[in-house]
Amino acid sequence: MADHPSGLRTPLARVRFLGSARSGTTEAWLIHVTSLALVPLTLGFVWLVLDLLHMDYNGVRETLARPLPSILLLAFILAGVLHMEIGMRSIVADYIHGPARAWALVANTCFSALLALACVYASLRIAFS
Repeated sequence: MADHPSGLRTPLARVRFLGSARSGTTEAWLIHVTSLALVPLTLGFVWLVLDLLHMDYNGVRETLARPLPSILLLAFILAGVLHMEIGMRSIVADYIHGPARAWALVANTCFSALLALACVYASLRIAFS
């Protein structure tokens, strides 16, 4: 203990400013908010899909051209992708170590952004074509 100066520090001093207290609370708060938002959005999405099942392509375009179904679909997509990205970021941070962690985090962010962009583009293309 005398050879190592940090051996005299208390356990609290050794872990101060380390661990999940840095940004973990923000991520936990965001994951809870998105999960709460996804409850009514999922119910609305299921209602919308059940309503669209018996329609042809022109009926779907007509329905998605209205503001409420289109906004509901876009909110469901964006909240779901954000929820997925935060959850995957947590999994990557917990289970991947070393330099591969940085690449996995970049890949996760890029995949989530591309998925959100593709879904938003597809729904807007159907609604406005």
